[in-house]
Amino acid sequence: MTAPARTDYGHHRVDLRESRIRKLLRLLEGETPGRLLDVGCAGGELAALLVARGWRVDGAEAEPALVEAARARGIDARAVDLDRAPLPWPAGAFEAVVAAEVIEHVVDTDHLLAEMVRVLRPGGVLVVTTPNLASLENRLRLLLGRYPMWMDVGVEGTGHLRYYTPRMLRHQLGRHGLRVERHVGNWVPLVPQRLLDDRRAPWLGEHTDQVLVDLLGLSSDEITELAKPSLAASTAPNKPRSKRPSDPLKFGLSVITLRIRSSETSSLSRAAS
Repeated sequence: MTAPARTDYGHHRVDLRESRIRKLLRLLEGETPGRLLDVGCAGGELAALLVARGWRVDGAEAEPALVEAARARGIDARAVDLDRAPLPWPAGAFEAVVAAEVIEHVVDTDHLLAEMVRVLRPGGVLVVTTPNLASLENRLRLLLGRYPMWMDVGVEGTGHLRYYTPRMLRHQLGRHGLRVERHVGNWVPLVPQRLLDDRRAPWLGEHTDQVLVDLLGLSSDEITELAKPSLAASTAPNKPRSKRPSDPLKFGLSVITLRIRSSETSSLSRAAS
């Protein structure tokens, strides 16, 4: 029998210079620090940064080598099969859950979402980031007959198994009783990312929204809705929903970042099931 293909994810480290990390941190700034679960915590780089900001952080990670790396940073990390196993914490254990660039690596994404909702306390916040299949660069690549960025035909390489557009991610979150509370933008890759990205040019992550304002003539409020590869969702009943531009306008974003709020019904129903 042929050995299953594996990625080199065991050597992966989170680059804290990425603008998606800065914007993820901003989505948490309004929250009172408490207990937080970093799902797919890698080597604990982001978790250690969150600890420095006052959070008490636990980590869940599938790769044993990364679990050990996170523990070496002082993070209480546990090895978890995110596709099949329940998260080894009780219902409502966390004020916040972060899943940064994780959901695209999972086969059973509904299982993982249900587990993240279960361990969130009522009113807790979930922050999710994932690559945007419908980014401007991917649309241009397909137009030219090229394969989209961050996609593979096998498990090797990036190890991405699921691909999202903002609308599809909101739809799946809605099936779990969640609604996006905040959806923020990352940056628009106007040139191939192998040539220029937001790590080598940090201004891309900070000023791309203004570029979209200038190019499209949108207001800053409209661009806040338009340019969001970071989403926040809420299930709070009767909460007025802000006006959103249609998904075709979200063409430039390379990453989807969302903040999502759990409700009493979504968290407690998972606990009871």
